[in-house]
Amino acid sequence: MTPEPAIITLREVYDAVQELKGDVAGVPTRIDDHERRIRALEQRVWQAAGAAAALGAFIGLVGERVLNG
Repeated sequence: MTPEPAIITLREVYDAVQELKGDVAGVPTRIDDHERRIRALEQRVWQAAGAAAALGAFIGLVGERVLNG
């Protein structure tokens, strides 16, 4: 028993394309939102790294003065 071949009409293809078109309509907006969020997170990481470096330098200087009196 061989299965019957699938027959896909142009109307079915058109309907599928229209449905897909509706599904991806909001993608550019979501991509922009994600990009803004990632950039904000990256900026915070660099700020935290800079603050940690400054704090480390300060603690090093204070520690050196305390130890060397």
